[in-house]
Amino acid sequence: MLPVTTGKAIEAFSFPKLAPPVTGVVDSVVYTVRATVPAGTDLTKLFPSIVLSPNAIIAPGIDVAQDFTKPVSYTVTAMDSKTQPYLVTVSVASTIINGGSFVYMGNGAGNFYAVDGGTGIVKWRVSMGAAISASAFVAAGMVFTGSENGNIYALDAQSGTQRWKFSTGKSVLSSPVVSDRMLFAGSEDQTLYALDVLTGTLRWKFATAGGVTSSPVVVNKVLYVGSKDQTLYALNATTGGVNWKFGAGDVITSSPAVANGLVYIGTSDYNLYTLDAGSGAIKWKFSTGGRVTSSPTVTNGLVYIGSEDKTFYAIDAATGALKWKFSTGGKITGSAAVVSGIVYIGSEDKTFYALDAATGFVKWKFNSGDLISSSPIVYNGYVYISGQDTSLYCLNAATGLLRWRLPLDAKLVASPCLATTDLVPVAASISGGQQ
Repeated sequence: MLPVTTGKAIEAFSFPKLAPPVTGVVDSVVYTVRATVPAGTDLTKLFPSIVLSPNAIIAPGIDVAQDFTKPVSYTVTAMDSKTQPYLVTVSVASTIINGGSFVYMGNGAGNFYAVDGGTGIVKWRVSMGAAISASAFVAAGMVFTGSENGNIYALDAQSGTQRWKFSTGKSVLSSPVVSDRMLFAGSEDQTLYALDVLTGTLRWKFATAGGVTSSPVVVNKVLYVGSKDQTLYALNATTGGVNWKFGAGDVITSSPAVANGLVYIGTSDYNLYTLDAGSGAIKWKFSTGGRVTSSPTVTNGLVYIGSEDKTFYAIDAATGALKWKFSTGGKITGSAAVVSGIVYIGSEDKTFYALDAATGFVKWKFNSGDLISSSPIVYNGYVYISGQDTSLYCLNAATGLLRWRLPLDAKLVASPCLATTDLVPVAASISGGQQ
């Protein structure tokens, strides 16, 4: 006898008759669907295509046209008669490039902003009461960040309304990341926290012997994070149990990157280490001339990393052999974004560089008003960077030409985070969310 399936989920949601077809984003944590349709689309009579769990049914029906000028509620019913409601929201794309997207950014005055990615207009602002150095992450319709007052905050991504906060007791400099239904973030109280993403309730915590400013990464239900106790930990993301740990020669503030079964981590002993993701066994290390607080970016067989020796390196990800290096006039503490064959990286020489990913040759550079210690976001042909001159910049990713500049009343150390109109996050490379 075959088992009875009792799933009650929307597994996929789309509008295949539109040109081009549109696929919605299904959020199984808060049970919503978001879709952005082309400019000019008539929302009053759209026919969605819906894929459900096996043998489930849905009301209103799959083949029924709906008026999506306002959110539409669907109810999925499983074979055991249990139900799950979903709220479907459809918006029309802005005619402004990147319009409707949100860039989230905290500053040294403790203000947290949501900025329109297309126009640079502030949509909302919330005061946290203390400096914000942690980068944000978006999931489940919320934006999460930490503050130097020791709190982790969950805000409504569209309105800024606080959903919950969790106190750690000391500064939160680690950028949070969400995996499944848990949020992970470290604190200077020497602890890594796992919280329920919807309520902020503590699920588990893991104590280290040093502050945790490294941003965690979760891959295949394993969480990787560094600590100022000179150790990289691999933990069971569900329970917090230790899978393995690796001792480096100095503190770890870099965030790890995981690719092709390997973990890459920078350390203050001037090295980039590469470890087996399953066992923690060291594969190779690459030595620089300064502390490596920048987080590695791994793509197309290369690992890109900056060092406080004022040099940016491209290294063979499998062997550790140097491919090329590029010298700047200042320390490199931010991390790189690599998109369409271009590496984007900021330096404390007050310059932002776009380099050829294969050769390191300069494509263009942009001079800001102060140090750049944050990591960039690249989205839909534009790059967003923050600087300690208080400004958030939007530049053309191909040419470096300034599109807009927004002063935000205090220096910017945190890296920006962007969410699309469907609230899909585009995390900075310093954040484990990019994994």
